[in-house]
Amino acid sequence: MKRKRLLCVVLALALLLSAQSAAAAAEAANERSMIITATTRLPVIEVTVPTTGQVYINPLQLPVDVYGEFETDQIISYPLTIANKSDVALQVDVRVTGAVKSGSDMTLAAAPTNGTGTNKSAFVYFEMKASDPYDPYSVEWDEAYDAAKHIPVTPGGSSKSNVVTLEAMSMYGEVLGGAAFRLTGDAVKTPTNAWTAKDGIDVSIAFTFTPIPFES
Repeated sequence: MKRKRLLCVVLALALLLSAQSAAAAAEAANERSMIITATTRLPVIEVTVPTTGQVYINPLQLPVDVYGEFETDQIISYPLTIANKSDVALQVDVRVTGAVKSGSDMTLAAAPTNGTGTNKSAFVYFEMKASDPYDPYSVEWDEAYDAAKHIPVTPGGSSKSNVVTLEAMSMYGEVLGGAAFRLTGDAVKTPTNAWTAKDGIDVSIAFTFTPIPFES
């Protein structure tokens, strides 16, 4: 009799454990899990920028051949362009720094000279406008220096933010955003110490490109 009771207790316990295991299995079968991986979406900035340029200080306003046309300004440069090949529009900030060449006694003026004075100096400034990406002659340059838009070339360097905005490349790969730039200005025409072939400047132009958020 005792053996029967003991067998019944063991059998009941086995059935209880079996039922609990089945319930646990049922709960696990109703659960699902997943992992979401986050990555950062950053634009690839690609802009073509010229590495060299040319500028002439022309105090006596002699004719200078620029791409087949004669210019007689006192500061003459070959205009150049930058082109945006990024899939995002870009804000362009610019810093311009000038240095007088070794052996020259000229100076860089902080304001237009209007061609007059006795010191040998030149006022040179940077001008930039939105343009056809590959045609620097597709813009109309300003007739005079404007401190709100232009950047003077100084030994210590001068900067300006948001000089121009470059449009993003089209979804078909067409380059739409471009900007043309040049150096221009004036110079003292007949200083006490005459201009010589030793006079000249080196100008460094640094561009900073900042992506502009897309707006739908």
